[in-house]
Amino acid sequence: MKIEESQVQIQGQTLHRLTLNPETSTRGGLVFFHGQGDFIDRYPAILKSFVDAGYRCILTDMPGHGRSQGRRGVVPGLMFADELLQDSLSSLEGEIVIAGHSMGGLLALRFLFQNVDLFDAAWISSPLLNPLRQAKPWMRVVLPFAAQLLPTITISTGVSSSDCGEKTARSETEKDQVLFHSRISIGWSRDLCDAAEELREQFPTMPFEKPILFTQGGSDAICPAQILENRLNKITSNQISFEKIKEALHEPFSGSTREKFLAHLNHWIDHKIG
Repeated sequence: MKIEESQVQIQGQTLHRLTLNPETSTRGGLVFFHGQGDFIDRYPAILKSFVDAGYRCILTDMPGHGRSQGRRGVVPGLMFADELLQDSLSSLEGEIVIAGHSMGGLLALRFLFQNVDLFDAAWISSPLLNPLRQAKPWMRVVLPFAAQLLPTITISTGVSSSDCGEKTARSETEKDQVLFHSRISIGWSRDLCDAAEELREQFPTMPFEKPILFTQGGSDAICPAQILENRLNKITSNQISFEKIKEALHEPFSGSTREKFLAHLNHWIDHKIG
């Protein structure tokens, strides 16, 4: 796997990007979106199986995340995410996979519903289907008004590293401590809630009839597996695969469940899109 680092400009924002290139021939491409407070430098090893299968992968730190510019947690909005997707797709060809984790999983699902014909497969990890689940009760009430008045004010997501995976398994370098954060702007919170509500209404009529893999930790307190299971139970499609790793937290690809997770992911790649 050959990794290229670059910077891209989207709506005047300078963003950090990684491009993972196969060593041999390329059959398609993959666009990956990270979680809230997360960053892309963590994911090349996780996406290696896609690269080995011939997919050129593009990962970009959202504004206010990782090594991209911007105040921590402030993302301009869903239209920005749409433009970032189109920019990523512009350098890919062949079979296209959309993928994402947590917040990125929510965005990937939104893109999937809105651009069905663009994608040939999808991998959705622990999707953030209820963004306000961990919010204070008052936040649910004031969010619509606060988002109009103070969209760039940031608050805590209420998520800690211990909620995501085993501390001993998460990268604890000084660089990673700086790149991780737990902030989110009020405006971006509202946008994620709008995207989640849109998906809630559309989920029973999911139009995607191509391979899609959902992965989830059975002990995930941030995005409980039951929320996703309830949605999937309303869909009848033999193209949907769901792998729940019982003992895993929000990041099944971390810690003691990593190898089990990778086995599921590799099996799906080999049998569905490889």
